[in-house]
Amino acid sequence: MRWCGVLQPDAGICSVRARSVQSEPTARASVDWVKNPALLPLWETLSSIARQHENVLDVIRDDPGYYKLVKLKTRKSFDPFLAICIQQNHVSLYLTPLYRNPHLTAGMPAVLRACKTGKCTLRFSNEEEVAIEHVAQLLDECVLTWLDAGMIR
Repeated sequence: MRWCGVLQPDAGICSVRARSVQSEPTARASVDWVKNPALLPLWETLSSIARQHENVLDVIRDDPGYYKLVKLKTRKSFDPFLAICIQQNHVSLYLTPLYRNPHLTAGMPAVLRACKTGKCTLRFSNEEEVAIEHVAQLLDECVLTWLDAGMIR
């Protein structure tokens, strides 16, 4: 199975999810593979906002510098919702509902729209950005859109 290099060829989604949840304290201690450890506080801020939606979505990966929420359809099939990844000079928030529902972009505040760099990518460089205040509302709107579309039950 291949998914952005996250899963190993013989690993299933459930085993990755279980490993991430069970080994969280150990995983958080090791940040050797993170591209820019100085951005971990910013990543933690964004991932803590996203964690509020773990009750309706499924965590598939939660390692330092990489957090991913999906909606599992079956054991091996899912719809990606968001990923928060530390890059070299910024933290990226990849939000799939923005790609599938362009009307969400039109309703974003201008300060948040300025962080948008692709169809569904938002980039943040530091924790003091005003745009971070609007991320929770954007995620709420994305979840409601998926609920209305029947993607989340």
